Amino acid sequence: MFPYIGGKAHHVGWLDPLFPNKFDKFVEVFGGAGWVSVKSKKVEQATTRIYNDFNPLLANVYECFRTNPTGLLAKMNATPKSDINVYKQYQQELFGTLDWTNVTLGDIDLAVKYLYLQTQVFAGTPLSTTNVPYFTETKAGGKYPSKYDTLKKKLGKDVLVKRLQQLTAVEQMDCIYLIKKHDSKDTFFYVDPPYYKMEFYYSKDFPREKHQELADVLANIKGKFALSYYDFDELKEFYPENKFTWHRQGVYRSAATRSGNNKDYKEKSKGTEILIMNYNPPVVVPKVIKTKKTDTKKTDTKLDSSLFVYS
Repeated sequence: MFPYIGGKAHHVGWLDPLFPNKFDKFVEVFGGAGWVSVKSKKVEQATTRIYNDFNPLLANVYECFRTNPTGLLAKMNATPKSDINVYKQYQQELFGTLDWTNVTLGDIDLAVKYLYLQTQVFAGTPLSTTNVPYFTETKAGGKYPSKYDTLKKKLGKDVLVKRLQQLTAVEQMDCIYLIKKHDSKDTFFYVDPPYYKMEFYYSKDFPREKHQELADVLANIKGKFALSYYDFDELKEFYPENKFTWHRQGVYRSAATRSGNNKDYKEKSKGTEILIMNYNPPVVVPKVIKTKKTDTKKTDTKLDSSLFVYS
């Protein structure tokens, strides 16, 4: 829905075919920007859809999306974009004086302030009292539209609003308690935890012990899960490949564009995301994709080798 660290806006296309074909309850455990809840075709079948994030500011945004998108949009329309004084005011209120333990979900004023800040910084930058805004439509010379305006346009689309209102509930819980609360044989969990040893990007500490605890809980659930990670040494210890299904996918990591002034930034932006599942995913037939050569008008046809076939 909006830029956020680890957002899956461009990943849902390859994730969706690997999700189970049937499930009654969907739970996005680390909701973040909520892209899977909003864009996944298979999630549409779930009669119960739960968004969760331990960050109360994110959970509050999604509760407003779910319960009062019209009121939220009206408030956003009344808030000027690209105003440094407004930015600084909201910045101090949310990260200087706000008591995060006392946030009541559904607070539209708070949601607008958070979204204003979140759409004015580089995607994935942790917000604080010292962030400097990057007003894209002014600093980029009109090349890129305001991300704040882009979000408002999304909230003006009936199809998207309907999808948001189909969320059954918004939770703001620790991942372990959430999974235990909603686990059943008909539940599908999408799990996208904080990147290992990069937890400083997030609002809550997530040490190695927490990654281990999450793995222990997921190994014993009644339902199904699909879990996203970038690889690290302990991952095979947490989720042995002889016990779980692993899918490796070449991806583009947008955060790497921060190093865009370096000549090798394009290469550094490439990565491999791993999807770990406790079920056999549906059959995925390799796509035939067409790529145009840069020096001719001829078209090459090749297989997308990043897609595997499961049976």
